[in-house]
Amino acid sequence: MPWTMKRLIPLFAALLLLGCAEEATEEVADEAADTTAVEEISLADLAGTWNMRTTSTDPADTFVNEYQVVIGETSWTLNFPGRDPVSATAVVDGDNIITDSEPFESVRMPGTMVTTHTVFHLEGDRLVGDVTATWQMEAGDSVGQLRTEGTRAP
Repeated sequence: MPWTMKRLIPLFAALLLLGCAEEATEEVADEAADTTAVEEISLADLAGTWNMRTTSTDPADTFVNEYQVVIGETSWTLNFPGRDPVSATAVVDGDNIITDSEPFESVRMPGTMVTTHTVFHLEGDRLVGDVTATWQMEAGDSVGQLRTEGTRAP
């Protein structure tokens, strides 16, 4: 009998440790799930007119472009001063709004058509976005990275 108990005690100790480790793993997984939850945004949350300002991510490029974005529950329109409105499609993905503009004449490079792909999100009361602009050049497309940010128009 003592020989059997000597063998069972380590087995019971191992099972006890295994059970504790599994419980701790479940707690860590639950905590991780809580911290990765992303609050989804909607176009309705952003509806209205926003005053925007776009700059290059290249510090040597000091060109600044100011415009307005008009956001409806199902629409996204870019309004550049003295130009026709530019439509963009907008898709919500978690806390990001991803927009793709129709081709329009570039403000940065007059006479050149450009399209923009922007990933927007809210930072406090500001709408900020990383823009990939693709200019349609005769020698081939030229791509640039821009940063845009703005606040709601009064």
